[in-house]
Amino acid sequence: MKIWLVIGALLYGGYWYASRHYDFQTALEYAKKNPSPKLAPAIDYYVGLAYYQRAEYGKSQEAFTQLLTDYPTGQYTDKALLRLSEVAMKNRDYDTVRATLTRFKEEFPKHSQRNIAEQRLELIYNK
Repeated sequence: MKIWLVIGALLYGGYWYASRHYDFQTALEYAKKNPSPKLAPAIDYYVGLAYYQRAEYGKSQEAFTQLLTDYPTGQYTDKALLRLSEVAMKNRDYDTVRATLTRFKEEFPKHSQRNIAEQRLELIYNK
């Protein structure tokens, strides 16, 4: 029983320290300064998702844009393109939405979520 209390206290202490000294912007800066193709794209993607969940769409768009600029191809490219288009729509950045979805359709013609990209393009066609 004591071991679980100690583990819980250590986890809480680590969380408390990290929450006071680090934030998502620090993580994006770290990913930019340390361009590891295995770690940096994941940091960019998940920071973008975290900002999206917090309804901070401008910062989310920045994170996804950083990911797609620094790592234009990779395991997160398709997901990041769709997320970036969604965030850009919320920010009313329709030029980015068009460019992102067009790129998605060109690079992933047989993707299972291609119909989502086509529907979003139709939504913003006249905007």
